[in-house]
Amino acid sequence: MKTISWICCCILFLSACTKSLLKEDPSLPDASALQKVSANALAVNKTTGKKIFIHWMPWFETPASRGAWGYHWKMNTQNPDIIVNGKRQIAAYFYPKTGPYASGDPDIIEYQLLLMKYAGADGVFIDWPGTRQRYDYPDNLANSNALISKLNAVGLQFSIVHEDRNWDPGQTSGAHGDFVYMQNNYFAQPNYLRTNNVPVVLNFGPITFHQSSEWDQILNGLYPRPAVIPLYGFTNQVGAHNAGGEFPWIYQDHPTVVDNYYRQLSSFALPIGVVYPGFKSFYAAGGADGPTWQIAHNGTATFAAMLDKALNSGVGIIQFATWNDYGEGTMIEPTEEFGYSFLTTMQQKLGVPYGQNELELIFRLYQFRKQYSGNSGVQQQLNQVFSYLASLQVSNAESLLNSIGGGGNNPPPAGNGVYIKNRWLNTYLYEDNGQVKYSTGNTGNQYKWVQEQVNGHTRFKNLATGHYLNIEHRYPYAESTDVPNTFWSSYWVLESYNGYVRVKNEWQGTYLNLENQSGFAQCTAVPDYFESGQWVLQP
Repeated sequence: MKTISWICCCILFLSACTKSLLKEDPSLPDASALQKVSANALAVNKTTGKKIFIHWMPWFETPASRGAWGYHWKMNTQNPDIIVNGKRQIAAYFYPKTGPYASGDPDIIEYQLLLMKYAGADGVFIDWPGTRQRYDYPDNLANSNALISKLNAVGLQFSIVHEDRNWDPGQTSGAHGDFVYMQNNYFAQPNYLRTNNVPVVLNFGPITFHQSSEWDQILNGLYPRPAVIPLYGFTNQVGAHNAGGEFPWIYQDHPTVVDNYYRQLSSFALPIGVVYPGFKSFYAAGGADGPTWQIAHNGTATFAAMLDKALNSGVGIIQFATWNDYGEGTMIEPTEEFGYSFLTTMQQKLGVPYGQNELELIFRLYQFRKQYSGNSGVQQQLNQVFSYLASLQVSNAESLLNSIGGGGNNPPPAGNGVYIKNRWLNTYLYEDNGQVKYSTGNTGNQYKWVQEQVNGHTRFKNLATGHYLNIEHRYPYAESTDVPNTFWSSYWVLESYNGYVRVKNEWQGTYLNLENQSGFAQCTAVPDYFESGQWVLQP
């Protein structure tokens, strides 16, 4: 929840931070390792000299990441396990192209950072929860660190957007601990944003600490002492000696407040512009507190107009707000409703020599990551695709991606389908009246299965009936029925084992097998060395 009208009434009741979180985080690479990795990542050329930073939220979770859907996909009224018009019921008016995801998923992080890079971004402003041990903040911190660990491999910078709202009034020691954590883990990294050789920390507020004396305590003893950039109009609360500028956000009085900011740039040591696509919050529908006013998207018109204002202003940095705040409808990452349009608008106006073809290539990489998630050999090839993209070798990346899955036991999706042959019994799977059975014969389209990709996942479609292999009802047998393309019961992962394939259901984590020889395929937990759970996919 990031709108200005909401800030002043959104103070959370939180507890103190633990000392262990103030130490260096071993999950983050050290600076020397980052410098070695970043040497292979080339910067994307642009016609603008302004630095482009994307505001990113770390707060999305799925059952696969945390055992349940996170609050930001469901709020208080939605249930993503319910399918509405072929899509999961999420707390948003817009639907991510990948489907709802976990922020810490390494495949999602790779996908998002590459998209940012090819859209012209120089770095990421991370909406950072701090070190407080309450609510989902620890998960948010872990997700933020997962993203940070990948930034140098893509060649992007970063800076923290601090949430002082996550501490109660008087708990300056907790906020101080946040900054100690930043100092120990972030500020020394070579890709951390600096001004006049000091690290830059944006503050979304202040919300809790409104006195400069409090900020003196929060920043006490830090070296180097960071430049804190509060919201537009809040320097007096941080203290001029602590603040390094101000930044605007998304206001109900659109675009007047932002226009006023641009007229006052000479007042700020580090001015930061803002670009947003519109505003359409889900709070009322989600049973959550928050603003209900709107800023019309008008396709990409609002976004383009705000980008023109920022480019024509005297700011040195432009913040895109936001990459993925679905609750407020300010996301610019690819969605079902807008496609790649926000990113292609960026490419055109920033003078980036790439277009939608490169963005679609990155999405294909994400889909292949999911399709071949258990195949270590293919994953190594996909690692090379990533390296090619990070170093701007697009043609090499595309050629390699096109070649992956061209043979062996795990062919790519094909219109004619594949036979699914069991190693142990030398039998083939087929559909019979909604049940998946097996036979030594393989005559007829009921024995053929077409691999399809949806939301980055693999599904098997029976060529004769158009039904999908699934375990929706958790019967003693595998099913082949008509299920929506968002049902995880029909999502499968192909894992490589000694030249064969194990077919794992993403929902239950169980494996397709013939262990009981019951006449039906089953999906249960079987050891990887059981031949009853090993398959060959034959064209």
